[in-house]
Amino acid sequence: MADPQTLKKGALVAATYDTLLQVGLRIMSFVLNAFIVRHVSHEVFAVMTVRLHLLYATGLLLSREAFRRAALSSKGSGQVFRLINLIWIGWMVSVPVGCLGFGVWTWVMAHPPLAIAPHYEVAVVCVAASIVVEVAAEVPFVLAELQLWTKTRVAIEGLMQTLRSVLLVAFVFLRPSQSVLLYGISHLFGSFVYAAAYYILFAYVLHRKSGAKKLPVHSFWQLFPTWERGKWVPSVDKELGGLAWSFFQQGWLKEALTEGEFYLMNFFPLISLAQQGVYQVVNNLGSLAARLVFRSIEAAAYKYFAQMVERGKPVAEQDLKRTAEVVKFLCTLLHSLVLVSLIIVTFGWSYSSLALQLYGGAQLSESGTHLMQAQSFYVIFLAINGITEAYTFASMDDSQLHRFNRFLVFFSIMYVGSAMILTQVFGALGFIFANCLNMSLRIAYSLRFIHTQYQNSCHNPLASLLVQPRLLLVFLAAWIITSSSESIVHPQSTVGHISIGAFTLLGVVFGLRWELRPLLEKILDSAASVMTKFLPLRWHHFLQVTLVGSVRKILYNT
Repeated sequence: MADPQTLKKGALVAATYDTLLQVGLRIMSFVLNAFIVRHVSHEVFAVMTVRLHLLYATGLLLSREAFRRAALSSKGSGQVFRLINLIWIGWMVSVPVGCLGFGVWTWVMAHPPLAIAPHYEVAVVCVAASIVVEVAAEVPFVLAELQLWTKTRVAIEGLMQTLRSVLLVAFVFLRPSQSVLLYGISHLFGSFVYAAAYYILFAYVLHRKSGAKKLPVHSFWQLFPTWERGKWVPSVDKELGGLAWSFFQQGWLKEALTEGEFYLMNFFPLISLAQQGVYQVVNNLGSLAARLVFRSIEAAAYKYFAQMVERGKPVAEQDLKRTAEVVKFLCTLLHSLVLVSLIIVTFGWSYSSLALQLYGGAQLSESGTHLMQAQSFYVIFLAINGITEAYTFASMDDSQLHRFNRFLVFFSIMYVGSAMILTQVFGALGFIFANCLNMSLRIAYSLRFIHTQYQNSCHNPLASLLVQPRLLLVFLAAWIITSSSESIVHPQSTVGHISIGAFTLLGVVFGLRWELRPLLEKILDSAASVMTKFLPLRWHHFLQVTLVGSVRKILYNT
């Protein structure tokens, strides 16, 4: 097992590269979706980005997530072929999951009108097939992750998403009437490229004997299932198998809670396809920070916690040094993400209308501003839940995971009931209110688990959730300034409104400079490192010493 500092560094590097990948992809997606929204109707946009994407996300979660989480929890003990056999079970699961998804999406859900989505069934087949293809690449993916090949994942996933997006835009431009079918084709093509890239990479590394020394496999054919002599079924690691089964049971519950509003939209006539399209646009923009930053940090944090924490053991029986490192890491993440989410809420309230107007025009702004404001408030719940669940999932033993699964059933029922009621009263806003309730219940469970785990120790990680009164005053002042600007300045000058927001944001960052110092230091170093790659050598000293040093002196007087 790697030492704590190596694991921590690996988690931070993974989060950094993940964030850069997500930022790049989301910027590209932001631009391309703006193009697509202007070339297809809201109904067509809803079929592609709500219904078909829901099939894709559901299939991957049920057939890949559980086995991936369990495999990434491996501490390097046991026989590697048993781990590989376990991962291949996920591919065997993906086949019936894809078939079931096709049946539900074509026979149970109401068909979109033929004029909106011709060849809808073919598009569903393509998306279901893309699930099977992607899961087939899980073995090289997991082995690469366990070797901390973060750049590899970023490059391959970036290539897949870029190809999908560029192909879809080209198809929509050439054949807008066939957008739904072409969405499925571009999706399947991206999945083939993703799987092929991983296997080509491992074939190349294994061919170069020097590059394969650290790998647990030494032959390309060891990436595939292995049968022991005299056994009809491939042997798997029993401990990881039990863990995977627990995560698998959680999978459909977590999916129901994460994507619950989209299931309700498609199974029940709560809102129209056009309203679904508006909701999806707002959801994509409003949850941009969560998709860009929070998910990447959550995935990296889970990988770190899973390697550092002994499942099911009390804190007193765990390594004291590792426990201190884990608590420090958990506290830093929680406190930083709470502050970042409060910044999003503060500025999201006053700039929601402007963002929608710039993105989709006045009509989208009129119908989606309240949704956007509510979505920015929902970000707080996403930030806290992501990190607390990453820790609890990495710390719970099998019995605790089973208990949590039973609570997830209750949370699912609560969510569905509240969403059905709230949408009747508030329309699409009801989905966001129901999501806030759902996340509150999940956060409460995770906080109770963490509190119980550390109540007899000298550590109190939950104290990092508290925000000092002086910082709350900073946020309140910023909200008053930006809200006043929206009412007074924005009707007269959009540029003036944006300028006031930019200067106010700088003031907020300056007021939070000590609390956000690790994050700001990382941003400064990363920015200087990126700029030095594109500027002549004579500018490097100026950037790294003079410019960055001046910024540090302004912020911290050092």
